[in-house]
Amino acid sequence: MKQNIFKNFKYFTLLYLLVLVIDTFVKNSDYKYSLRYITKPLLVVLLIVFFLINNKEKYKSGFCLVLGAYLLFFLGDILLIGNDTKLKFAIGGTFFGLAKVLLSIRFTNTQDFEIKKLLPFLAFCFVYMSVIMLFIYNNLKLYFIPSLCYLLVVMMMGQFAYLRKKEVNNTSYYLVLFGVFFSMLSDGITFLKVFYDSKILYHTITIMSFYAISQFLIVVGIVKETSSLTKLKLQRVKSKTDK
Repeated sequence: MKQNIFKNFKYFTLLYLLVLVIDTFVKNSDYKYSLRYITKPLLVVLLIVFFLINNKEKYKSGFCLVLGAYLLFFLGDILLIGNDTKLKFAIGGTFFGLAKVLLSIRFTNTQDFEIKKLLPFLAFCFVYMSVIMLFIYNNLKLYFIPSLCYLLVVMMMGQFAYLRKKEVNNTSYYLVLFGVFFSMLSDGITFLKVFYDSKILYHTITIMSFYAISQFLIVVGIVKETSSLTKLKLQRVKSKTDK
């Protein structure tokens, strides 16, 4: 029965959203906050199980990269539960940064690209980083270099996700790309909360919601890619044969 839930995309989506709603409620209920040590990591556990059951990674390296990334997200999630401090944010950010590096490697491809096609995304990244730094720069102090490195990793993952366009099917491409976008939103609000205003933008709801949505979209996008790459390659071979 459990496996059927993870095999059925609609049932899994409902289960994941239910856990997210419960976690959001627990996070905003002080007397039940200790339950977050169950509800928050459970979201990543669900994604890991979903990936393990549904993935069709052609190469073992791809499988290990995704699994390793989400295990790091799991550790980072546990570490960041409770009272937020800049030190905990830095250590948790290290786990998240390493996870994003692994996903960036997973998203790499051998396709050549023209720099002009990357310009819109680079412009978006420049605005993204500039706006965040504009607000938090004066409060970073010793955390300037780590924060800068993390933001660069965030943009690197976004770049590799953006460059997947002609290498994968559209469903996988846009799921991952939107997942990265929500991840950037979550990271941006987190930086503003820690280094600018602790009460910014309904952070008790927005940070975790955007983060959970991003993780869901990325994992589903990866699974959709692995399930359709074979068809995509067959179509390319057939197209060449017809010519």
